[in-house]
Amino acid sequence: MELVFKRGILSEILISLLVLSLIGNWSLVLVSQASNVRFSGVVYAASGIPVVNAIVSASGANGSGYAVTDSSGAYLINSGLGSGNYTVEAIATGYMISNATAQVTVGHTTSGTNLYLNLSGAITGKVTDAVSSAPLQGVDVYASSSSGGSFGWFAVTDSNGDYTIATNLATGTYNVTVLFPTGYVTGTVSGVSVTAGATTSGVNLALARSGTISGRITAYPSGAPLANASVEATYGSYFGSATSNATGYYNIVSGLGNGTYTVFADYSEHGSFGFNETTGVSVTAGQETSNVNMEITVTPPTPSGIITGKVTDMSNGNPIEGAFVDADGGLAGFGSAVTDASGNYVISDGMGTGTYNVTASATGYNSTTITGVSVTVNQTTSNVNFQLTPIPPAQSGSISGTVTGSPNAVPEFATPALLFLTMAAATVALVFVKKRTVKETQ
Repeated sequence: MELVFKRGILSEILISLLVLSLIGNWSLVLVSQASNVRFSGVVYAASGIPVVNAIVSASGANGSGYAVTDSSGAYLINSGLGSGNYTVEAIATGYMISNATAQVTVGHTTSGTNLYLNLSGAITGKVTDAVSSAPLQGVDVYASSSSGGSFGWFAVTDSNGDYTIATNLATGTYNVTVLFPTGYVTGTVSGVSVTAGATTSGVNLALARSGTISGRITAYPSGAPLANASVEATYGSYFGSATSNATGYYNIVSGLGNGTYTVFADYSEHGSFGFNETTGVSVTAGQETSNVNMEITVTPPTPSGIITGKVTDMSNGNPIEGAFVDADGGLAGFGSAVTDASGNYVISDGMGTGTYNVTASATGYNSTTITGVSVTVNQTTSNVNFQLTPIPPAQSGSISGTVTGSPNAVPEFATPALLFLTMAAATVALVFVKKRTVKETQ
């Protein structure tokens, strides 16, 4: 079974909230590097009444940007778009996702990029504990077309365990799935019939409690803990996963029904890699199977120098999270990293002794390069810091327009900000594929 969601501009809105290459078919990018541009247009819904708080995004090879419609349904995208061709996409609760194309030139406005939104169906229900019937809050629920279409959306349960999915559901049949709920087994209701403009209610899921597998991943023969090892447990249709912490411990707490599992551990960090597996691991729902420990023979890492530093916003001094930092030393080597929430980065592999050009780039900022950075194998070059300047609106074109349609009968998201937060929280489990590839022990 695979959850498939409509691709398009929206697909480009959020993933650089992560670099997390996401699992599966849907990547969401908030914005990408480019010269800024201007764009204008109108989004029309079925009834022709302005749609407020619709999200309109533009994405192309030379940039991306987004805007939210105002009380009259109008939008203006005026940053992040270099000259070129763009796909413009609109999304609003209660409607199908719609898109159009537009050509942009820096310094000019592309107007009249209008979008017509057809009504979406809706699915509502409740998610509970199968044993106690207690409501489960904060659970991600996905609807995916089971009739050959590419439609689908998601929601998160509230404090009563209730959910409403009311976006991008065309008339058809859907599978409604709860993916990797903490402490529970994934559940699905198949064959849910949806009609555009109407609500299908009572699609409830009572989730069975998951067993737990815990243990420690260490290096052989040193016994040193291996952090960030990927650990997966499989048995029939059951599947669960976890990542080892700084001391090598892991805890798989969802997706595990009664059965006898094979547990795989895969390590690939800082130029070292290795793999191991354990079979015959017995799991009982609601109970913990502990001390499933594994040793991995890892290849020694290729010696590398280390570069550390920080990336901040020149205009206000704030750290920039998610900035990309690349170190290019030509024949000497290449390394890269992404800044954390404090703006800090560490490049720790791929760099031999030599002189490097280090470049920092982030969405909405001009890239900056520091040349002549000296790197020595097994030593740290610190304080390679960057202050990035925001891209000024003068370097952007624009797109403008208006979105119209009937007021949404079932508001799934109260504000655009909540929509973005929910999308970000859900991306980690966007696509669930039961088919697993079994790796051979190195």
